[in-house]
Amino acid sequence: MRYGSAFDFINFISNAAVMLDCVDMLAKITGVDLSEEDARTEDFHQLGNNGKGSDKKYFEFLRALCAVHPMKTSHFKGMYQEADIVTCPHVTWVRGTPMEFAWDCDLHANAFVNDASSWGEDVCIYMDQLFSYIEYRYGLLGKICVALERFQEDKIREFRSTPVPERGESESELEYIERLKITEAERFGTNNDFLYEFAKKAVTFEPSNPVNLSAAIRYANAWRFALGLQRNVLQDMDRKGMMHAGIDGDETDWILFEHLEHIHCNCEELEGFDYQLEKIGYLSGCSGPCDAAWGRLKLGELEPILRSYVTMDLSKDSDEELYMLSRIALYEIALRHDCEISRAIPHSKAYRTDT
Repeated sequence: MRYGSAFDFINFISNAAVMLDCVDMLAKITGVDLSEEDARTEDFHQLGNNGKGSDKKYFEFLRALCAVHPMKTSHFKGMYQEADIVTCPHVTWVRGTPMEFAWDCDLHANAFVNDASSWGEDVCIYMDQLFSYIEYRYGLLGKICVALERFQEDKIREFRSTPVPERGESESELEYIERLKITEAERFGTNNDFLYEFAKKAVTFEPSNPVNLSAAIRYANAWRFALGLQRNVLQDMDRKGMMHAGIDGDETDWILFEHLEHIHCNCEELEGFDYQLEKIGYLSGCSGPCDAAWGRLKLGELEPILRSYVTMDLSKDSDEELYMLSRIALYEIALRHDCEISRAIPHSKAYRTDT
């Protein structure tokens, strides 16, 4: 290492400061008191001229002097500097160089003052102290995580004690689904909003061809069953087990409520059609006309398989109806194979034809 400007150190302390600022921010957000840790002096041992210094303040002083405010550092007057204005135009590496005889440290910063006859102040920087301080402050994430876990446990207890009622007598089915959606957003976030919107379509879907009505009703009933399980999830704040996921030990980590829209079933009937199954999603109404046209073409390649379960007219049926019919057909296929949906759906004529 040669004697010269320590630009790498400037980058290092700047980036480290950003990381530690994030730790402080997280502590503030979560209400974690770091006043005791902020007063610590075990790393730099710099109480300052007024005896009010700390490791945290000294690190901020080094950062200001060497990286952030090198042309005018005045925030630490009376603590780590006496002059009103201190300027540090450069920081240099000295350890392992001929200059080590003058400063027995890793880096040297010359803090000039506004006095022509003054050399200013020597600021010696030791990397082992910096590393120790940074590791200590980063380690405070552990304390913050404990507070977060406690906060989460308190919120879960609060939610569990707040009832999620079943559908009321005067509540329409769509109102009930919307209420569950709002409840999930409050408790788990909005990631499943689109599933609730699809559930509304599934329970109200009326196929234009009466031949598909029975299958559409079975699929709607499956959604009603899944929504009942989802209400249990929201009430108990738990996604595991028969009362929540519909099955035990689902390796996909999904629950029936999430499986019903995606309907993924590894079976011989659908082998080799992964691409087509993906692209018929273009008919869901979330894509543009070009994508929807491509979705129709891909659905046409699947239609010979799906026609055993539903009847569709690719030239006349709307995109929405074709998409719903494809979901219904895939649901019927899933029930005939050992998959998550088939294991979760009850063996009843309300949901199946093979009972």
